[in-house]
Amino acid sequence: MRKDRKLALGATMLAAAFMAAACSSGGGSGSSSGTSPAASGPSLASTFVFGAPPDCATNKFCAIGLKGTYGIQFKEVKSLDYGGPITVAALKSGSIQVGELFSTAVYDPSFVVLNDDKHLEAADAITPVVRTSVATTDVQDLLNAVSAKLTTAGMLALNKQVDIDKQDVSTVAKAFLTQNGLLGTPTTSGNGKTITVGVSGAFTESKLVAEMYAEVLENAGYTVKRQFNLSSRKVSDQALFSGKIDVKPEYLASEAIALDPNASVNGDVQNNAQVLTPLEQAKGVTVLTPSAAIDTNVFVVTKTTASKDDLSSVSDLAKPAP
Repeated sequence: MRKDRKLALGATMLAAAFMAAACSSGGGSGSSSGTSPAASGPSLASTFVFGAPPDCATNKFCAIGLKGTYGIQFKEVKSLDYGGPITVAALKSGSIQVGELFSTAVYDPSFVVLNDDKHLEAADAITPVVRTSVATTDVQDLLNAVSAKLTTAGMLALNKQVDIDKQDVSTVAKAFLTQNGLLGTPTTSGNGKTITVGVSGAFTESKLVAEMYAEVLENAGYTVKRQFNLSSRKVSDQALFSGKIDVKPEYLASEAIALDPNASVNGDVQNNAQVLTPLEQAKGVTVLTPSAAIDTNVFVVTKTTASKDDLSSVSDLAKPAP
């Protein structure tokens, strides 16, 4: 699930408590050796250290899902960050063998993303959400046109330009829009109308897509205000529902879970759109067409580990240990 890059308050304590309990009970993905249902002895995962996000212990798409869906328990779980530099550094140093990153932020060419072959992770497609009172046909068409050009691989490349190459967000966004024919001859359909564009959270990808929204709206004559300093989804949802912002890019499954912890999200984009739509409608918000860009958690190993242990999928971690 697409988390904000800043750690949630108390999440590290939760993860630490989980790890301590797992050591004594052998449950979850704690530090006791695990066994794959398909294996008669210890699994490969039981010889590995997993670098986990702080909420892994209680996240059904992390420790709970790895055990329930794949039968995987690790030798040890290290509570690190939400797909950030600490996890990257731990993978590169070899202090962990498996890490969890975001699918649109696996920049290091020495890393291999393991195929989620049993579809544990929910499809977090990047999607515009707009206050219904301003979601005119014109606004919807402009924002949906941006979504139609976004892909997972494309977002990874765009994020890299900002995070690694240190290019300016507005420069990268404008270049993308221009290359994809989304900033043609300026129009006047939005003249006299003001729209405030926000972000899901104050991280690179959300700012990039929000800037794309802002620029296509400005090209159509709208006066656009930007609120790109919203620190988290909790803050940006409150801003959207109260009318402080009018539109923001969101992630289907993560937003649905935020609004309803029991939301039945899965690996199907259309299912997740159908789940989120009524939740947003109840808040006076319209969900537009999802993009093909999916930013979700992925399990990552180094090429060296993948080659040594013949790993290409998450299921491979449940193979018998050598």
